[in-house]
Amino acid sequence: MNTHINLDKIKGTPIFKALSRLSVLLILFIILAFTTHNFIKASNLSTILLQVAVYAVIAYGVTFVLIVGATDLSAGSVVGLAGIVTALLLRDYNVSPIVAILAGLATGLLCGFINGICVTYLKIMPFIATLGTSWIFRGFCQLIGDGQPVTIRSSTNPEAAEFLKTLGSGRIGGFPIAAIVFLVLAVVLSILLTKTVLGRNVFATGSNEEAARLSGINVRRTTICAFMLCDVMAALGGVLITARLSSGQIAAGTGYELEGIAAAVIGGVSLMGGEGSIAGALIGALIMGMLRNGLNLNGINSYWQQIVIGTILIFAVAFDLFQRRKNK
Repeated sequence: MNTHINLDKIKGTPIFKALSRLSVLLILFIILAFTTHNFIKASNLSTILLQVAVYAVIAYGVTFVLIVGATDLSAGSVVGLAGIVTALLLRDYNVSPIVAILAGLATGLLCGFINGICVTYLKIMPFIATLGTSWIFRGFCQLIGDGQPVTIRSSTNPEAAEFLKTLGSGRIGGFPIAAIVFLVLAVVLSILLTKTVLGRNVFATGSNEEAARLSGINVRRTTICAFMLCDVMAALGGVLITARLSSGQIAAGTGYELEGIAAAVIGGVSLMGGEGSIAGALIGALIMGMLRNGLNLNGINSYWQQIVIGTILIFAVAFDLFQRRKNK
């Protein structure tokens, strides 16, 4: 009897959920390796990691917001805005790449702060608040870029062009630098989420906001911090896209907020709040990236890819709801 209870407790932990998703990832990898030509080539695996990098960092940020019991539909617009800001500073003001990247990340922090204020102080539902700010941020993106891509050319700023090329498509020992960035971030953010006061407050707020407030947790501050983390990760995604393309695109990040949410949910992050892990979000992003790549190599067009990933997302949410009802 006690063994059965202990097993049920173990099955409900974020670590167990992440491991269960990892088994899905491994099974998918084995299937694609045996059924898809060129899938396990080093060049293709490297391409998968490059493609996953942006979705993964967005999924990390979205994880904090989902766990705290909210959602952020503006992340895709923040991707575009941060990318444009970074590219514009490099092209028109000839600042150092580090300063431009920090400015792009600061843009994400500001966007997250605005979202957090709208939700906590103005008491607007997260869905509506971030839907509105997504239009605002995208509008600023188009205004700043004057409706045109902002391209960094080696002839005008060779230092910036070389730095972006290294960050966006460079490799260390054959391993993409962008992949190193999102893997290191996974470790850092996992520690932040599980080993710090902020992380514990995020879980407590998402599990039961009123109980968290009564226990002395500053729920408003915790929620604002979650939004700021979400959008600074989205901004980093915008920087990575700008680095890969050597250009800030006004349409960059369109729909990426949904990709980030899908990756997080497929990785076991609950839409109801209070549950999830960075490891799960990483695995979810890898599952999506690997699946897209496999479908592309097999000649499946993008329309069917959307149908497949949408179906997987529905099953992931349904499974989460089933598990919650079962554990009650």
